[in-house]
Order: sequence, then C-alpha cells, then structure tokens
Amino acid sequence: MVLTPHAVAGAAIASFFKLNPFTAFVAGFLSHFFIDLIPHWDYRLKSARLDEVYPLNNDLVIGPDFYFDLVKMGFDALLGIILSIIFFTIGGGVSFWPIVFGAIGGIAPDALQFAYMKYRKEPLLSLQRTHFLFHTSYKIYNPVLGVFLYCLFIMFCLFLGAWSFFIW
Repeated sequence: MVLTPHAVAGAAIASFFKLNPFTAFVAGFLSHFFIDLIPHWDYRLKSARLDEVYPLNNDLVIGPDFYFDLVKMGFDALLGIILSIIFFTIGGGVSFWPIVFGAIGGIAPDALQFAYMKYRKEPLLSLQRTHFLFHTSYKIYNPVLGVFLYCLFIMFCLFLGAWSFFIW
C-alpha cells in the first residue's frame, strides 16, 4: 500500500481514541500491518531489486533511480501527513501532535524497510519478517483501480474520524 492511506489511517485511529502522541504513534504503527492485509496496489520503485524466491533479500540500490524514488516516497508520505493534519486537526479539532504522530506511526514500518535493506540485523530482521507475514500476496495491478480504492479507503478513515467526534 502506498504511504498516504497508511498515514491517514494512523491519524484516524489517533483521532478516534483521542490518544497522546506516543500511544498515537504505536497505534498507527500497529495499524500498518493490519491494513497491509487488504489487497492493494503499490507503485513501482525503479531502484528496487526484488528477490521473488526469498523476499528478505529485496534491496533498494542507491543511485539516480533511488533519488527519484526517494522524492516519490517523500511526496507520498508528506501528502498523507498534510491530509491528516487538514482533516483531523484543522477540520476536526483534534490536537496536532497526536495526529502527526499517528500518521508517522502509520508509515514508519515502510520506512524501516529501507533501514532493514541496509542493515540486516535484529530488531529490523524480525520487523521485516513480521511485515512480510502481514503483507497480502494478492495485488491489484491496475493503478487506476488502485488509486480509486485508496480514495475510498481514505474517505472511510475520514468517516471514522468524523464519527469519533460524535461519540466522544
């Protein structure tokens, strides 16, 4: 799954439970794994070197393609954090820091994959194994359908966040 829906989901959880920043980060972090169970589309990373037989050997090769991918992933993450702030803090009245930490927690497992690819030791090895365990093997290959489903998922997260204001 791309980073924006993970960020918005992490922020939605933080807004729903009115969490403190640390707990919001942990809740967003844990939500990442359960959201990865949903079949989804991923954009292609040009710098990725994938091992279909043993995915723990996957790597990102640092070079011109990596820097392009870094900008793409950075934009994706920033979009998710900004949307979270707009919808839950400005639009929803939830405290700023829990929303930001929930969003960052939602994208952190994917960011830690890069750390694993460059430093294949514990605790990153166990985290990567857990990530693969939770990650669905069912992929959506059509980017138009994938983006459409992401928009629906984000709207669902916004609905949950809005619903939380009426409950609490």
